Amino acid sequence: MRKLSFFIMLLLSGYCACSQQTADIGVLVGAATYWGDIVAQDNTRSVTPVVGVLGRWNFNKRLAVRGQLFTGNLKAIGTFSNSNLAQSGVRTIPEEYALDLSQLYNFNRSFQSVEALFEFNFRNYKLGSTSKEMFTPFVCVGLGAFYSRASRVGTFILQPFETFPGSGLYQPYLNANQDKTNNSDALSLTIPVGAGFKFNITKRLGGLVELIVRKTFTDNIDNLDDPKRFQFDAATVNPLFEYPAKVSNFQLNNNDYYAILAISVCYQLWSSKGNCAIYGKNKK
Repeated sequence: MRKLSFFIMLLLSGYCACSQQTADIGVLVGAATYWGDIVAQDNTRSVTPVVGVLGRWNFNKRLAVRGQLFTGNLKAIGTFSNSNLAQSGVRTIPEEYALDLSQLYNFNRSFQSVEALFEFNFRNYKLGSTSKEMFTPFVCVGLGAFYSRASRVGTFILQPFETFPGSGLYQPYLNANQDKTNNSDALSLTIPVGAGFKFNITKRLGGLVELIVRKTFTDNIDNLDDPKRFQFDAATVNPLFEYPAKVSNFQLNNNDYYAILAISVCYQLWSSKGNCAIYGKNKK
């Protein structure tokens, strides 16, 4: 088995080394959407623009690696029930807010992301070919990093108790840094997984359409880090005595996702000669 594995690895490395290699750069535009802890989300109002740049190294006609940098916005409008909510707006000193009984929840934050993706083409494909090998479906998987500066706008969580009994006013819930829930940055690794379609336009230009879903390892894109601690039993008149303490900073089952549907245009920078004998003939 070890000999077979070694032979397969040697064969693949030889194929990659001897096949024609190319490099291209491009730009992308797309639309992003999020899903996480907000329910009854209005999807028609939760689509945002994304722009970016990319560079790709094609090992051969089937395998490639891509690096890309993009920026955009993520937002959503929906509901977050059984919690004490308020909306950003007029600020009082000291800050005191009446409950937003509608349970409507919204956020809007910009973000930046960098990714490295491995691509596999289902057909032989070469950017620049105008007669053969000029289109292919493909899949991709990789690793990325996501950063979003605190939005400071949108819905935020209030304390479970009134400032004074009977006042109907509540102060914002503050974390250990004395920040409101919509005032925390989000930084996380991401795992992008997607599929798409590549096609050629001219001898130097190619395009692709793709949908990539990204799992993050943060629960704070929607400003609801560990949301269960802010929800109380709907059957009771008042919230629980206090918000439950957060259990963990790393919860695989309680993290946010976002997806981008993108269109890219790529320009071929360089192409190797590709003259290497393999399987008894020259690859061209």
